[in-house]
Amino acid sequence: MSPEPTATSGQELATYPSDSPPHLVSDGRTLAVFDSPAGDGHRLDLFDLRSGRKTNTLALETSDQWKNACALTLVPQEQGGHSIIVSTSVVARPAEGIHPARGTLSLRAHDAVTGSLLWKKDVEKDSTQWGSSCEGATTRELALSATSDGTHALLSPGLKTYLVRLADGVTRRVPEETVVLDRWLGLPRGSSSDTGAVSVDIQAPATGRKLGTVAEPVTADSEDLGKTTAHRGILIALDSEDAQGENAMRGYSLPSGKPVWFLRHADTGHDDWVTMDLDPATGTAIVHDNGGGSLGALAAVDTVSGKLRWKIDGSDDFCGIADGRVHLRANDQLAVLDATSKRQVRFDAQDTECPDVLPGVLRYTDEEQQDTTATYQYRIALHDL
Repeated sequence: MSPEPTATSGQELATYPSDSPPHLVSDGRTLAVFDSPAGDGHRLDLFDLRSGRKTNTLALETSDQWKNACALTLVPQEQGGHSIIVSTSVVARPAEGIHPARGTLSLRAHDAVTGSLLWKKDVEKDSTQWGSSCEGATTRELALSATSDGTHALLSPGLKTYLVRLADGVTRRVPEETVVLDRWLGLPRGSSSDTGAVSVDIQAPATGRKLGTVAEPVTADSEDLGKTTAHRGILIALDSEDAQGENAMRGYSLPSGKPVWFLRHADTGHDDWVTMDLDPATGTAIVHDNGGGSLGALAAVDTVSGKLRWKIDGSDDFCGIADGRVHLRANDQLAVLDATSKRQVRFDAQDTECPDVLPGVLRYTDEEQQDTTATYQYRIALHDL
C-alpha cells in the first residue's frame, strides 16, 4: 500500500478565474470552496489540507442534496471528528395570480470528508420573504456562526434568528441581536444603538440559561467591525475604557463576565486601534491601524493574560493572521512574522499584494488587464511555513 501523500509548504491547491472571488471556509484541516463558474451554476470543491489533495467536487445545481445552496460554513468537531458543512438553501414556489411567490428556507448538514448528508431541516416554510432561490437574502444574512465546541450554530436570515443544534438540526428562535461568544451566546440588553455601554447577558446555548453578564457593547455589528472577539473563555473588547477614561482593551472571564485584565492603548504606543483579528492557534489578538493614508501599526496581545507581546510601527498593510503567522506589507515587501515572538520567518522583496489569510491556506488575487477589461485569477495555496 502506497503511503498517504502529504502537503508541501506553499503548495498551490487551485486557481479560480472569475469576476467575483470564491467563498472560502477552512478549519485548518478541510477547505471548502464555494464557487460560481460562468455559465456553470454553483460548485463546491473540498480539499484535504493535510495531503493537499482535492477530495470532492459537487455540482450544487444538479445534486439533490445540495441544490439551491445559498451559503455555508465549516464547523470543526471536537476529539478529531470529521468537520460538518452546514448550508442554507431556499426552494421557491412561483407566484400564482395576485399571490406573491413563496419560498422554504432549509438547513442541511453534510460530513465534510465523505460528503454524506447527516440531516436536513426546514426552518421557514412557504414564506413570502423568499421570492425565488436565494433572492431576498444576502450572503451575510444567510451566514452561520458556530460555537467553538462545534455543538451549535447561529443563523440570521432576514428578520429572524435561529439557534441550531448541530447533532440533529433542532432549531429554536432567539433574539436577532444574539451573537456567538466562544462556547456561549451573548444577548445585549436594550438596543445596540443606545449611547454608552450595553450589558451583555451570557447564556448557555443548550438551555438559554443566563450564566453571567458583561458590561460591554457586544453586538453583531461590532463583531463584524473587529471590535470584539472571544477565545479560550475570555471575551476581549477592543474599545473599552480604563478608570481614567482612556481607550483600552479589556478581557472578561466567560461565562461569569468578571473583568480579568485591561491594556491601555497608550501602552502600545497608540491612542486608538481600529480593528482586531484573532489567531486561535496561539491565542494571539492582533490589533491594527492601517493608518488611513499614512503608515499604520500592529500590536500583538495575549488573549488570556492581556500582556503585550510585541508591536510594530510603520506597516503598510496588515493582511491577516492564522496558524501562528502574521502576514503584512512593510516597505513594499510582503513579510511573514511569528505571532508570538515577532521573528521574521519569510519575506518577499517584490511589491506583492496582500493575500487573504485563512487557517491553513492563503488566497491571492492576480489581476490581468486585457484592453480595458480586467480579469481575475484567484489562487489558493497552502501556508508557506
